[in-house]
Amino acid sequence: MKKVLIGTTALVAASMLSLPAMALHLDEDGNYQAHTGNLSLAIGGYGTFKIEYKSRESTKDDTVSYRNHNADFDSELHFEGSTTLDSGTEAGIEIQFETGGSSIATDPIDDNFIWVKGSLGTVYLGSRDSTELDVGIARNYSGVGLLAVEKGAHEIGLSSNADTNGGQNNKVIWEAPSMSGIELAINYTPQLVQNTTSNAINSVVGAKGEDLLIGLKWTGAMGAATVKVSLGYGTAKAEDKSADKDIDSDVRQRLGFEVSGIGNLTIGGYWLKSTDSAVAVTPTEDRTNQGLGVKWVSGDWTVGVGWESAKQDELTEAAVNVKNGTDKATRMDIGVTYKLNADMNLKVGYRQEKYDDDQNVAANENSTKSFDVKFEWNVGPGLEFDVGFQNFRYTHHLGLATAAKKTGTAGYVLTKVSF
Repeated sequence: MKKVLIGTTALVAASMLSLPAMALHLDEDGNYQAHTGNLSLAIGGYGTFKIEYKSRESTKDDTVSYRNHNADFDSELHFEGSTTLDSGTEAGIEIQFETGGSSIATDPIDDNFIWVKGSLGTVYLGSRDSTELDVGIARNYSGVGLLAVEKGAHEIGLSSNADTNGGQNNKVIWEAPSMSGIELAINYTPQLVQNTTSNAINSVVGAKGEDLLIGLKWTGAMGAATVKVSLGYGTAKAEDKSADKDIDSDVRQRLGFEVSGIGNLTIGGYWLKSTDSAVAVTPTEDRTNQGLGVKWVSGDWTVGVGWESAKQDELTEAAVNVKNGTDKATRMDIGVTYKLNADMNLKVGYRQEKYDDDQNVAANENSTKSFDVKFEWNVGPGLEFDVGFQNFRYTHHLGLATAAKKTGTAGYVLTKVSF
């Protein structure tokens, strides 16, 4: 490791010496900027250190003893470069490195892509999250999240995202210029792995091929209100449909809306249609997610309420597949934020989730209730201090052999430095 660091330092030093003289300064976001001619380079990042406490592991067996505290460190380095040509066309590159945390060994690089912006819009090339242009729930819940539900074999999930395949895989994204409040984005992922190869096998049973995700959004005014409506459509091809009658393409359809500007209220919601096990040889099961939320702001107070539900058909394979029932999940939350002063916020939240299994299997039916309190303090430019507390109750509807109800507490103290 020492040799690697010395070698890397030497490369960076040699590169800097080979460049023309640069003016170095901090921008308004606290990032270091270097300029030479039309070339702009920026270095940013963050580091967080968090002491966590859990009275129990809500997703683990009661018969096993676990440590009740730990120290977690996470950090990233961000490098950005951009230039403007004489024609007005802009181009740039962005790379984000994981320098600490649990994912550093398996996924040390986050976003890494290049981009070009001109009169025909912006094109991104490389590993980057898709541009969905989606709008949805206007909630204000801010949970601690240290204790979470154990769903067992319950298949359904509460999700509002149509980008279930592309992720940060290498892709091509085109964001068209906005016209009359209309925005369009097309995301094409040639292969659903982060680093693609031209010789990849293209006929694997149960595997997905390329993914296409299209996002469309309209923003306009209706009287005093600002209205946003978004449409999303995604499809991932099954590589080999000939192997089984149940193999289909993975198709997602999404509709979202948001209305704001009336009496300090913001109302938003979404509807998402997708499938489970589409490209597998098992039956393709339809899944529907929907949600609605309201947020109200008055002075130093912000209050939000959110509701979501999900349903998924459960099928048994046959000559004509048989529907056994429907798995269901619901979520309700409320969040209150009080601005203590310009640098401090106090947040209180409550969230309840419930999972119903179509076969009434005890291990797959449960409900959770979480009460959360967070204090956030922006100490100064680049320095943040947070404290969080969570009270969590987890219940299997039909009871467990060892414990039908689990109640736990958790908390953390976090220090974050950003630059």
